[in-house]
Amino acid sequence: MIASQVIAWWEARTRREQVLLAVLAAGLGLFILWFGVHRPLAQARADATLRYDRALRDEAVVRAAALGIRALERGAPAPKAAASPAEAVSASAAAAGLTLGRVEPDPGGGVRVAVGGVSPGQLFPWLAALQQDYGVTPAHLAVVKDAQGTLSADATFGGTGR
Repeated sequence: MIASQVIAWWEARTRREQVLLAVLAAGLGLFILWFGVHRPLAQARADATLRYDRALRDEAVVRAAALGIRALERGAPAPKAAASPAEAVSASAAAAGLTLGRVEPDPGGGVRVAVGGVSPGQLFPWLAALQQDYGVTPAHLAVVKDAQGTLSADATFGGTGR
């Protein structure tokens, strides 16, 4: 009954009105698909990637702590962690309370990182601890001071320096 009423209503429209209504329906459909399906799925994917990256950093910190605990249980001094540059940088940054703005692999086997909005008292001790604890030193380091006195650093870390 309702379908026949809709068909009768549609047929009562002029050809121009039918075209305009069809275009409106198509536009509304695209709007719903974009903002109701695509955007939420893209945001969910970005959130999942962020959670995965955090989990990888947390895993590196836990692995380093586990090595230290095992060494303490044996009564020996804690060994320097044998980790890839990416793991070493992530673990030491997390231990120093730094949030890495960008972490990407370097073609030479290392890792490129960006850190922003940190004080000199955070950045340079982190770099020193990274070298002391993991033997990882920056092959390239660019540090810029902004108007507020905080530092932004862009660094490429290669393999271990041992």
